[in-house]
Parts: sequence; C-alpha cells; structure tokens
Amino acid sequence: MNQTLHNHSEKINDYLDLLNYAKQMGDTAWQEDIVEILSKLISPEDSIEPSGTNEELWERFDQINSTMLELYMSIRETSDEDHKQQLLEQMWELKLERISISRQIKNDYFSLEELWFEE
Repeated sequence: MNQTLHNHSEKINDYLDLLNYAKQMGDTAWQEDIVEILSKLISPEDSIEPSGTNEELWERFDQINSTMLELYMSIRETSDEDHKQQLLEQMWELKLERISISRQIKNDYFSLEELWFEE
C-alpha cells in the first residue's frame, strides 16, 4: 500500500513539474489541462489515504491467520474426534470470514487504484 501511495505522490509531483514548465512556456491551454488533472488527483472527496476501515480489515485478516494457525496446531495434537470436528468447523468459519475480508480489501484497493490512474 505504501508503494502505491508513493507512486501516486510521484505522479502528482510529475504533473506539478509539468505545470511549472507550461507556465514558463506561457502555454495557458496546457496549464488548464494540467490543473484539471491535478484537481482530480488531489480532490478531498477522493482521499488517497488508507482509511481506518482498511487498516482494521488488515488487522482482522492477520488475527484470523493467527487463530487459524493455532487451530491447525490444535487439530494436529488432538486425538478426540469430536473436538477435532469442532475445531475444523471453527477453521471453516474463519476461512469464510477471511475470504470476505479479502474481497473487501481488494474492492477498496481497486476503487483507490481507479482514482490514481484515471486520466
């Protein structure tokens, strides 16, 4: 995520450099085009900062992975089939939750990516 934000910042910096160059050349039409692109890249309603929700999703994703690892170890160690079945059911529920969270993270990423690469 940090790399993507860095790339977005570089893109803005490149457009700012082009704007300075257009001003030096006196090309007002080009300046207006660049300002329009910059306004889309930096508009407040299209914030590029990672949301607290996205960070929370990643934290939950990590928690699920840790819990699944613990469950896996418990499954390997137990000889009680009923207990093993309960652990497997918990693992399955966590897998489903992890898939759901992965989809949310993916959707957040691609919605932000559209903002970064629109022209």
